Amino acid sequence: MNIELAKTFLEVVASGSLARAADRLHVTHSTVTMRLKTLEEILRCRVLVRSKAGVSLTPAGNKFLRYAEILVRNWQLTRRQLALGPGFDEIFSVGADTLLWDDLMFHWATKTRQLRSNVALRCECGASDYLIRRLLQGWLDVCVVYEAPARKGLAVEKLFDDPLILVGTENRRARKSWDRHYVEIDWDESYRAQDEQYWGIHNETPHISVDNGPLGIRFLMEFGGTSWIPKRVLENGHFARPLFRLEGSPEYTRIAYLVYSEEAMQEKLSNISLKDLGQSIVNVLHKNEPIWPEQHNSK
Repeated sequence: MNIELAKTFLEVVASGSLARAADRLHVTHSTVTMRLKTLEEILRCRVLVRSKAGVSLTPAGNKFLRYAEILVRNWQLTRRQLALGPGFDEIFSVGADTLLWDDLMFHWATKTRQLRSNVALRCECGASDYLIRRLLQGWLDVCVVYEAPARKGLAVEKLFDDPLILVGTENRRARKSWDRHYVEIDWDESYRAQDEQYWGIHNETPHISVDNGPLGIRFLMEFGGTSWIPKRVLENGHFARPLFRLEGSPEYTRIAYLVYSEEAMQEKLSNISLKDLGQSIVNVLHKNEPIWPEQHNSK
């Protein structure tokens, strides 16, 4: 089977639309349609039902989904391993939430390159759903996300607690009533549920709303006001203006997870154990040195 057929099928399922899949794949709508037709001819069954509302999987398509993920992932892993340059034993691809690359994962990557010079690193950032899709497609070996998916074949391990706290550019107590200078950073579904519980039902609109942590912090520095940010960011960050934790405010629960494909990891990372990998990230969080053990155990 042409690998592009499976990749196109997965992109259509992920995006829910042939048009959006075509945009993501940088091909025409007719090309996507032709690839799906060819795929169904090869499989001798329909895998997708197309309508004005979008696309949905047929029973056969639902069965094929798992095989398509394995097919594409193994192909990507094979290509990457065969393309290794001299001096490298492994290429390790890791994805993480955008804000994590600003500090924690950046420090992890730099220290890992220093201590594991035989391992080439490939780093990606993005939202959880994007990173999970990249993981399933074989572009990533592992990812660090805040929303852990319940997907067959994916292993999910808790890495660390990363609570959100209410901060402001004025050193004062938190107000229970709505703050008109509030900069809303839409972290994820868990944040939204806890935020609604804290503020209660209201009809107020934040003067600025973003879905990107670093961008929200930049607006907070520019306009002043209050916002929820990770506790570790306040403790470790260097800001353009003073930033304070508002007294009397709670912590919002937030958990970072390590997600990987159990099947893909069976033949991957001969020089890096998953146990040591997770611990190395936690070591960076707690500023423990060295982050990797001197004698590195294989899986």
